[in-house]
Amino acid sequence: MQPRPVAVLVGGVSQLFQGDLDLGRLAVEQLAAEDLGHGVLVEDLHYGAVAVAQRLQEVQPAALVLVGAEQRGRSPGAVTRRHATASAANPQAAVADAVQGYVSIDLVVDVAAGLDALPERVVAVEVEPASTATSEELSAPARRGLVGALAVVRQEVQRSPVLLLATEIRAALADHALAPSPALRVTEQLLDELARLDRDGRWGRTFGLRDQLRSAIAAGMTGEGMTHLDWGLWWTLIEALDRLQRAEATA
Repeated sequence: MQPRPVAVLVGGVSQLFQGDLDLGRLAVEQLAAEDLGHGVLVEDLHYGAVAVAQRLQEVQPAALVLVGAEQRGRSPGAVTRRHATASAANPQAAVADAVQGYVSIDLVVDVAAGLDALPERVVAVEVEPASTATSEELSAPARRGLVGALAVVRQEVQRSPVLLLATEIRAALADHALAPSPALRVTEQLLDELARLDRDGRWGRTFGLRDQLRSAIAAGMTGEGMTHLDWGLWWTLIEALDRLQRAEATA
């Protein structure tokens, strides 16, 4: 039997038993016990950054969500979601730094980038630690932050299929020129709105534009050059947004 493709890998990044820096491991312990949906893999990535990069090469997820505690000078327990990109001027140099054995979200990203193992879409969900002293327990602020971080990770996993699909549609539109049409115009607006959702976390006009696209397609207001792939992708996006709207309404 072929292994099922991994759409999203959720990885806990932590330093074992180092107080709040162990938060990533505790996060994935909870998430692994939940049903996060088809194609979602949850793993503890506390081991060295090079080994993590090798694991990413093996699994090849479409998206990577990293969760852990990182010191950024924020209020203790604060939760931040950000798109993670390589921060090292020379990612290959980060590979040499990784031999120290410790792991952090930045180091995982830099090393994976240096080894060409980083998925195109990487999101980091971080909690500001209050204590990094050796301990098996989280501080009170970190415990509160863990609850918030888990909620953000669940939401990120839930939204990832739609955002990955939007990226695929945008690439398809760039590859071949479709004749101008009301349906194409609305599709482009919808993709822009989804990009804002990804950046700011606000739905904005997303669902209204989805309904306009559905109506435009049903009325035949599409231009020449549409392929079966275009039809399939657009309808899949509409249906995925339908499911996501229902899921978030009941969350």
